[in-house]
Amino acid sequence: MIRPAGDDADPNPAPAPARRRSRMKRIIAAAASATLAAASLMLTGAAPAQAATTVHTYAATGVGGGTTTSPDVASTKYQVRVADTPVQAVQYTQNGHNFDIARFASSSRTPTITVTLPSTTINTVNIYPERYYPSSSVSVSADKHTLTFQMSAEAGLNQAIVMVNGDSTNATGQPYLAVVNDPLEDPAQRPDTTSAPDGSGVNLQTGVLNFQQFAAKYLAAHPNSAAQRAPAATTSSQAGKTVNGTAIPAGQKTSVGSLVSASSVNVRYPNVRTMAVGDVTYALRAALDTIKANPTALNTLYFPNGTYVWSGLLVNGVDGGKLKGGKLRIYTDEGALLKNRVQAYMEAFEPAVGIIDSSDIEIDGRGVFDGNGVANYNARSIGDSHDAYRSQHQGGVMVMHSSDITFNDTYVRDAKQWNYETHTATRVTFNNIKALTPYRQPWIDGTDFASGQDITANGVFTLGNDDAFASGHYNPSDGFTPLASGVWNNFQLGTSTPDVQGYVNAVGAHDTVADELGFDNYHWDTADTKNISVSNTLNWSVAAGNAIRIGWHAYGHRLTDYTFDNFNSVSPSAGGIFTHNSPNPYARFQSIVVKNSSIDNSRFTKGPVGINGGNGSTQTITAEQQATYGYAPNPDGSGTAYTYTRAPIGTFTLDNVWFSKQSTSSSITGITNATLKNLRVGGQLVRYTGQFPLTTSGVSTLTSTYTDANGQTQNVKAGAPTDGDTWVGAWTGDLSKNNSSDLTLITRNTGVGLMGEQYTTGSGDGKLSYLQFPLGSLTKAPTQATLHLTYVGHRYSSVPSTDTDQVLVQPVSSATCTGGGTSCPITTMTWQNRPSFTATNSSVAKSATFTLGSTIVPEGGGTHQGNAIDGRDITVDITSFVQSAYAAKQSTLLLAVGNAGGTNHELRFVSSEGATGSGKLTHGTAEMAPALTVTP
Repeated sequence: MIRPAGDDADPNPAPAPARRRSRMKRIIAAAASATLAAASLMLTGAAPAQAATTVHTYAATGVGGGTTTSPDVASTKYQVRVADTPVQAVQYTQNGHNFDIARFASSSRTPTITVTLPSTTINTVNIYPERYYPSSSVSVSADKHTLTFQMSAEAGLNQAIVMVNGDSTNATGQPYLAVVNDPLEDPAQRPDTTSAPDGSGVNLQTGVLNFQQFAAKYLAAHPNSAAQRAPAATTSSQAGKTVNGTAIPAGQKTSVGSLVSASSVNVRYPNVRTMAVGDVTYALRAALDTIKANPTALNTLYFPNGTYVWSGLLVNGVDGGKLKGGKLRIYTDEGALLKNRVQAYMEAFEPAVGIIDSSDIEIDGRGVFDGNGVANYNARSIGDSHDAYRSQHQGGVMVMHSSDITFNDTYVRDAKQWNYETHTATRVTFNNIKALTPYRQPWIDGTDFASGQDITANGVFTLGNDDAFASGHYNPSDGFTPLASGVWNNFQLGTSTPDVQGYVNAVGAHDTVADELGFDNYHWDTADTKNISVSNTLNWSVAAGNAIRIGWHAYGHRLTDYTFDNFNSVSPSAGGIFTHNSPNPYARFQSIVVKNSSIDNSRFTKGPVGINGGNGSTQTITAEQQATYGYAPNPDGSGTAYTYTRAPIGTFTLDNVWFSKQSTSSSITGITNATLKNLRVGGQLVRYTGQFPLTTSGVSTLTSTYTDANGQTQNVKAGAPTDGDTWVGAWTGDLSKNNSSDLTLITRNTGVGLMGEQYTTGSGDGKLSYLQFPLGSLTKAPTQATLHLTYVGHRYSSVPSTDTDQVLVQPVSSATCTGGGTSCPITTMTWQNRPSFTATNSSVAKSATFTLGSTIVPEGGGTHQGNAIDGRDITVDITSFVQSAYAAKQSTLLLAVGNAGGTNHELRFVSSEGATGSGKLTHGTAEMAPALTVTP
């Protein structure tokens, strides 16, 4: 027989004293808001696509158990096929329309994706992460309505983001398309779903509680209309105290609560929205209590396809280790929709998934947890305000004060705040998790492991509006505590017209949640954080946030050992890899390692890296901070004030990290050992400091290297490669031609002017090259500056190899042009419209004399892709040019390059395009690109 649930199942426990730990769940709820306009998704089951690929399309979200229509609306923009199997894309439109999402499972990590846009002409396509999807990886049909690409094996991800007629810097192409390619589900994850013989939903033979069946029986016997009660008046925990100058009377009580209409807006405690008839909040608690009451028989909570409306999956005080098999398993079918109602009242704590004070729990399955965040925080029509001083922080998935928790394949969407988060959690594993909240709402981090130890996330896809990853004990709920200044101000404490009753009611709301959780808002994060590992991720942000942000407001705790591997961030606008050193800074970062990763920094206004380590200063943690505000306790256990020294970060490593563009200078401070290895900026390997401008302070050892074309480790050189180069020609066929995409640079002196620069008309065949270098990485005028050009060869075989020549160089301005205009940049420069200058022996810098050699390069611009390359490094001392440009605060230096001359001396040098990229010179290497090296 089934043992009944214990006392915990009582839906109306007596009010618990504020701030007292209790197992009683005062879950008081409201009706769920109306779902979106329905559109049933015509999805098929598993179907073979190509001979080598099986594609499984998911069941319609929310359909089953009496629900016949999905709230999801099919995309009107995208038609998606995966390995020739149709896959439905769904609109995400709760707050704006930034994305349509196509999700499926397949046997291939690299299937061919075909996307048709019947009503959109495809002009451009960008697929992210950009590092793994160059333009050559996408093909577009002749009619410009279909694009095709193969998911990247190199990326090692289950997702890709497609942007048509737009990119990560703008909204032109929205809605974008997200493609989610889950692995096929392991059959062993799925429980035995055999129904219980008595129809109760509780099968003691299989160990499975079918929640759909159980909830129907439970609500029939315990209707919400009879079970729900409003909170009674209770004496405030602040009674008899003085808060910000306002005395709270002794014996002051909260107001008596009322049940209000489910459609009421900005409902505040102790008022509570009336629960809907089908709200399964109480049924969930009874189901968990039933499992706990039958530990030798039950161990699985199962959600079949269908729709469930509730206050969220709240698992509080469950020790799965006491169940058969040593674990509580929670499984959601792929068509299950587990949707939050509009919460009971403004200050209620109702995350989509909350694992509190629990252990040994595994959540499997591909159902969708929907936080209903947009409706919950729509204070103008149906929901509540959610300012930090008015409400509890709550997110999508929250693991708090729990251990040995695993999530496999979990989907969360429309989170109220952070998508996935941990607070004082140990040994938590997230495998192939998705968070689909692509809305411009505050607090929507991707993953925020505020605190925890041994936290592993492997396979993460998040859409949000803030940091892709954050950590550091920051708890935004500390803004809603009885002693928070925002709360005082909200109720005018300390003024002549304080709202004492409003304040006491808010304190009652805070204390109710603290009692439910077993800890108050200052004690969400109570231990040092260490061993955080995040790998194989793709994260997108609507507007705000950083790629990686660590250390804000750490309350004196230590943060140690963070590793990010194949971490890919798209579209954040605040920053890249960033650590804080205020306020109330951390004691120490032991190690931060980011490797094999990419950060789209196209929207940044500052450098992609800002690492702030300890500087040796002394910090004091007072006794009051420890006792009341959740600061790290005195290591000796006394609770008295203590001090600690902010030690430097032990190790900071960037290894094979890719940035989409060069930004302003990055900075690293307070580090013992910093290693930068094989960085890439704009697709180019960083070989010169100018490619990745960096300022340092308090760094004991800095190692910055790259691996050259021969596999040898080389030190990054001070200087910069050219950020633009071209050659221009005076011959009739070259006069109006721009050659900035050519693979070589050419010089030929007609003899009219020292460099041939004065030639205007006639049959001459003069040629000049122009190169531009960024100077932004310079922090002072260099003591020496050298131009490097790689010599390819010369044109005429009739010219002896022993002939000699010299390279001549002169600084010029693109604001004074031969065509009479004030703009002739490299990208449009021609002989007819190029920087105008006069070269003299005193104005030019000259290389050493060199022989022309025996490498012959045929006539013409052309690509000469397969030609041999002489390979000599021709250098010119241009120290005075760079010093003058720095003194004049120029951000770039533009140089004209020619040769001294000689009969039929036409010389070629490797251009930047010839040194790198898919179409480079066959024998070209990155080291051959024109470059400027400097000595500080």
